Amino acid sequence: MRTERGGERLFYHILAALLFASLCGWSAAALYLRISSDEAPAPAEESEPVPPGGRLCGLLIRRERAVEAGAFPDADDGARLSAGETGDESALYFIGCDGWEALSPEGLDSLTPEQLENLLAAGAPENDAQAGRLVYGFTLLLAALFDGNEPPLPGPVRLRLDDLGECPAQLLSVTADALGRRMLVFRLTEFPEELYRLRIVNGEIIP
Repeated sequence: MRTERGGERLFYHILAALLFASLCGWSAAALYLRISSDEAPAPAEESEPVPPGGRLCGLLIRRERAVEAGAFPDADDGARLSAGETGDESALYFIGCDGWEALSPEGLDSLTPEQLENLLAAGAPENDAQAGRLVYGFTLLLAALFDGNEPPLPGPVRLRLDDLGECPAQLLSVTADALGRRMLVFRLTEFPEELYRLRIVNGEIIP
């Protein structure tokens, strides 16, 4: 009987020791997890990755001039008018003007990245749907701020404009300022007519 009771006491001692050891282990594990959780940095917010070729935001610049409402009452939007009809040279006629018709390809030599940033931040003036404009020639330029690693060298490139698709272009120049802003000027070589009706566009360079 003593042997059985002694064995029982030994069994309970061992069981209590095991339970105590397990409890200590669980407590230590819980404390460690809590401390680790407190010390772990919060996950950084994911930002939209910049495409490999770089992101663009810019202005479409054409040689054009605004005309008064009703100047060409019989002309459809997008119609080509002769030099005799316009009074100077053949042009495409579009209904509506945004007040930025004075921007011209000839003035791009003096445009700086800071000035372009300010123009983009201001946004185009309110469109005058009653007036019209004449677009001369076939030159369509894009002056754009560049967000990316290294811009390509001047030469042929392909652009992907938001909601418009791919457009072949010629990169004419790259200008950087002291604050790290980079302005790229492209001449679009093939493009949909819709670009004659837009001013501010976004897109990317296809690497």
